[in-house]
Amino acid sequence: MSETNLIPETCRPAWAHTAGFLALRAPGAVPVSVRELADRDLARESALRYSYAYDERRLEVLRSLLTEDAKFSISVSGNAVHTEQGRDTVVQWLSDIMESQDDQRRHLVSNVIIEDITSHTAEIVTYLAVYSVRETAQLATTGFYRFELEKHDSVWRISHIFDGLDRPF
Repeated sequence: MSETNLIPETCRPAWAHTAGFLALRAPGAVPVSVRELADRDLARESALRYSYAYDERRLEVLRSLLTEDAKFSISVSGNAVHTEQGRDTVVQWLSDIMESQDDQRRHLVSNVIIEDITSHTAEIVTYLAVYSVRETAQLATTGFYRFELEKHDSVWRISHIFDGLDRPF
């Protein structure tokens, strides 16, 4: 991340909630059908596939995970949000970031919560720890993802990724 003037000196507690980027809702009702359970599982899988595709630099898989009008937004500690819009633009932007990284990245995604899901849309939040691996593995940054997904032709695709980083990578 090159926009260092947009990065605060420290990471404030609960910055994501305070800035309005993350809302933790009360638990939802128990799914009552196999279809609801399947939708939850497949939406979650599509969101999690993003990290594997990025780490393995599989641009064609990244492209297949995104809707045509997909957005990718990023904020460090709640500061200015940078957004890329459109599947091709997002994939090219991610490719450019990959080219600037000469290490193996590993995105460890955990604490997956399905915040909201209907038969055609889903919102999923996760924690994120990004490791940089060369001679040794070093924690590069932490944060969270908020994925918004849409179901098209029985396939869950990501329409918006919000990457909330605690510190720059």
